Amino acid sequence: MPFWRASAAFLLALGLALPAFADPAATGLAPTAAPAAAARSTLRIGIVGVDNRVPADSTQWPWIAIGRLNREIGGHCTAALIGARQVLTAAHCLFNTTTQRWALPVEVHFVAGYRRGKYAAHSKAQRFTIAPGYNPNRRNELTEIARDWAIIELEQPLDVKPIPLTKRSLEDTMAAAKSGELNVAGYAVDYGEQLMRDQGCQLLGEATDFKLLKHRCDVTFGVSGAPLLLIQDGQAEIIGIHNAIAGTDKNPIATAVPVSAFAKSVSGALSLK
Repeated sequence: MPFWRASAAFLLALGLALPAFADPAATGLAPTAAPAAAARSTLRIGIVGVDNRVPADSTQWPWIAIGRLNREIGGHCTAALIGARQVLTAAHCLFNTTTQRWALPVEVHFVAGYRRGKYAAHSKAQRFTIAPGYNPNRRNELTEIARDWAIIELEQPLDVKPIPLTKRSLEDTMAAAKSGELNVAGYAVDYGEQLMRDQGCQLLGEATDFKLLKHRCDVTFGVSGAPLLLIQDGQAEIIGIHNAIAGTDKNPIATAVPVSAFAKSVSGALSLK
C-alpha cells in the first residue's frame, strides 16, 4: 500500500522563511531568544505528544560535525560535515523562495558545532552540487522531495572529524534502528542556538512509490538537512538527510533522502582536492 495518499493534505519543506544569520563571529550577533509561548503551537509541527528532544553536546563527536547552515539571503538549516571540505544538506535550503534565486556560495556559511555563539569551525561555501533535475519551485511534490539533497564544498578544510555515510542495506539499517540507535539532530527554530537531538526515534521504512525514508522523529522548522544517524559502540553513520514532513489522517510522518540517492555524488565530491 503506498505511503503517500491523497489524504496527506500538506507537505512542509522545512527550513524556510527563518531569520537570516551569517557567521556569528563576523556579525557579532547576540543569541536569539526562544519564541513566545503563543508561537510554539506552529513550531511543534512534526512533534507529536511529548517533546523528546534533548540538547546534544556540540563539543563531542559526532555532534561537533553537525552545524548550522546560515544563509545571508535569509534563513538557516542544518548540515553535516562528511569530508574535510564537504557538507551535506537539503537542496531547498539553498534557495530563496521570496527572491526566486539560489544563494551564491559566498552567501552560505557552515558553522560546525555551533552552540550559543561558540563553535568548533567555520567556512563559507565555494561550490554547490545539487541533485540533478531538482526544481525548488516544486519542492513540495514527491518527485522533488525524493531528490532534495545537496553537497556543499567549503572554501576552507575544517579540522573536525567528518561523519561517514552508511554502507548498510535497508534491512540492516532497519534492524539497527529498532535497537534504539536512530538519532536526528538539528537546529530547530525554537532552539536555534543549540543542537537538539531525538534519540531512539522510529524509522518506519522506505516509501513504496518514491525512494524516501519514512521516520517519526521529533523535527520541526530549521531541521531540514539534518542527518539521520545510527550510533552504535561509539561509531556513527549517516543513513539519510531529513527534508520534509507529511501531514496524514493521523500523526505527521517525516521524510529523509536515503544515502543511496547521493552516495555516488558524495564519492565524486570527496575525490576532489
